[in-house]
Amino acid sequence: MSNLTSIAILEDEAFIALDLEESLRDAGFKIAGVFSSCAAALEWLKDNSPNVVVMDIELADGDCADIATLLHARDIPFVVHSASFANSGFHDPIFLHGTWVAKPGSPSDLRNAIHTSLATANDDDVSRPAKAGKAS
Repeated sequence: MSNLTSIAILEDEAFIALDLEESLRDAGFKIAGVFSSCAAALEWLKDNSPNVVVMDIELADGDCADIATLLHARDIPFVVHSASFANSGFHDPIFLHGTWVAKPGSPSDLRNAIHTSLATANDDDVSRPAKAGKAS
């Protein structure tokens, strides 16, 4: 399954973004895009729907809550890759809809979180009625 899975990476620290891109590509994932700003990611998401997004909660131009809200509304699973903790209370609650991986984390932790996010999204798809409208 992973060789067909497209992933968008939202990370503003260049070395971390490169490391994520390389380790996920080596694991067989297709990298759909790497974005260091919320504005660039939101623009790209207007016309694109990756299978999953790996995101930090804050990028160069601010908090990613709008992106997480959009992903959640579009049923696109996301992995929060952050130095913050899920239960810290220092972030928007929308991020709790994602699967959390501590930064720094091992490549296997990130792969497991991606697979968990996809499996959860697939389980939700089975239990929820189809939405009317244009497929993306």
